[in-house]
Amino acid sequence: MPSTTNDRSLEGVLSSVGDWFKTRINNIDIFDEHHQLEAKTNPFYALGPIFYLVWFIVMFTGLVLIMWYVPTKSAAFDSILNIQNGIPIGGLFRGMHKYGADAMIIAATMRLYRMFIMADFKPNKEFNIIIALITLLLSMYSGLTGYLLIWNQRAFWATKVFATFPTYMDQFAIMGDFYLPLYKSLHLGWNTAEVLLGGGAAITQNTITRFFSLHLAFSLIPLILVELYFYKNAYTRVPLNWIKRSILILMLAFVAIALPAAQGSRSDPDVTPLPILSDWYFLGLYQMYKYLEPVVATYITLVIPLTVFALPFADSYITGPEKDIMKRPFMLMMTFMGFVCWVVFSILIIVNIANIHTDPPYWRSFLYLTVNAGIVWQLFLIARNADMKWKAKQVVPCLIMFGICATQTFWAWVYDYMAKTEMFIDPLGHAALYNMGRGAMGDTADKVEAIIRKMHPTTGDKPVNQEYWNFHVLLDPGYVARIGEPSAKQDLEELRKLCVETKTPLDFVVKAIPTFETPMGQNGAYLIEQNGKKVSFLSDKEKGAHPTYHGLVDFMVNNRWAWDYCTLVDRLKPGVVKGYPMSVPEVDWYWMIGGALSAAYALVVAMQCKQAQTAEPPKQVAAADTKPAETTGS
Repeated sequence: MPSTTNDRSLEGVLSSVGDWFKTRINNIDIFDEHHQLEAKTNPFYALGPIFYLVWFIVMFTGLVLIMWYVPTKSAAFDSILNIQNGIPIGGLFRGMHKYGADAMIIAATMRLYRMFIMADFKPNKEFNIIIALITLLLSMYSGLTGYLLIWNQRAFWATKVFATFPTYMDQFAIMGDFYLPLYKSLHLGWNTAEVLLGGGAAITQNTITRFFSLHLAFSLIPLILVELYFYKNAYTRVPLNWIKRSILILMLAFVAIALPAAQGSRSDPDVTPLPILSDWYFLGLYQMYKYLEPVVATYITLVIPLTVFALPFADSYITGPEKDIMKRPFMLMMTFMGFVCWVVFSILIIVNIANIHTDPPYWRSFLYLTVNAGIVWQLFLIARNADMKWKAKQVVPCLIMFGICATQTFWAWVYDYMAKTEMFIDPLGHAALYNMGRGAMGDTADKVEAIIRKMHPTTGDKPVNQEYWNFHVLLDPGYVARIGEPSAKQDLEELRKLCVETKTPLDFVVKAIPTFETPMGQNGAYLIEQNGKKVSFLSDKEKGAHPTYHGLVDFMVNNRWAWDYCTLVDRLKPGVVKGYPMSVPEVDWYWMIGGALSAAYALVVAMQCKQAQTAEPPKQVAAADTKPAETTGS
């Protein structure tokens, strides 16, 4: 009997989840095809059809340009010159292609902002935001890949900056290169760059070939899918009359003639332009890259679209069916913050202003405090509402806003350690995880840390390079025979002994991790060339020096967690490491405190809403009692 009940319960949950997805899929609106009536009076609802029409123009002009474009390093720049100056109306077609692509990005951006401000994702239309963002991202990356095809100096170096960022994924937690041998051999970041660029972080002929194919793919494949969608549902593709279509086409032609597409100077890999500028729609992102460590900037680049995906769901939970932007201040301040950052960052990189030491604290406070202002404003509207029945339903929205502020407070706590020690997210995470498992290591933990501190560049009397965690390789007989004995050999031998022989209650966790053997040495670093072939000079050429983990201690030491823990602890103790702990910039305290205060206010309002749930409903007034009053009033 319980089994039947559980089956029914599971069936009900699956049915509810299926209905949730089905409803939102049926409400999908790719290019405002469900807003044709609004488009007649509100031009912002014509942005979808405008985007689609311009997309066709860009595709048509692009297919014409392909007839003369040569996608090679030696001929690309000259073929663009030939199109611009030697082919009849070639400059017109190239200009309409370039400015049409810009128009697509402008239309997609404005449409995304409109959807947030007008709450077009309500009710049950949150997937439309996801589709709108994907549309924008495809337009931007199609533009990015097309930008390199000019093969001029600005495009070459802008792409080179972009090309380096996938490689920083190798420093991410879990997927990064610090995890041996489980993740070391994956090289996820480097392989991503290799697939996209064909030359790792270098710009080669492979890069221009792949960008040329991606440039077509980002436009042609989605266009085919959208056409199938319109055909299947029998929607009108571009519900604009011929006058509006003609005006749009003539506007692009006029701009292409009045402002011919820039050619620039031929790319020169040996001369770095300052500043390095991308096309206009990526300028703000490049300014952000200046302010942040590359790894952190790569994190944020991935977090931004995920945040945009989550915002419509958060707003739907917080404000329900409400569409008035002034009654949705959380969303209002989020859109305001995003717009200001994009515009101001773009201006700053153009005028080449970026002080990486003094500017970031101000931007962090602006970002977080803007969000806090929206949340506090939203909470204030809830708190002052006199409708107790409505107010009683606002506990969950208050808790969602509390969760956002609590997350900010947590990162403020983490940032306090980052600022004082100049250690970033991954090393701090390693140190924290090591501290959690330290108790299981017993006395071995103190011995391991003592050895590491002896070898540490800032605290040790026998400092070695941080590559010490490859000590299995450094002590391998084959390596020693060719390179010589490493410094601090006795300490490394003792460290290896502790890693191999120490048993802990948590060893089973480490041994359950599937591992990859590394037959050619750790990360391929210990190889020599013999007759044009790579040969390992480790004693075991098949398995390498360290094919599997021996236990928890081995894992902690090899993955640098113990090193990061010692670094963190020593930098936090005054006088141990010169210059540490550092002080937290005063401006950063604004957002750090703001998050905690906003979280506290969210709890206060949540408690008020909880009390409204238990408040007695107003007594019903008898009809006989109200009748005289109505008579008197009339």
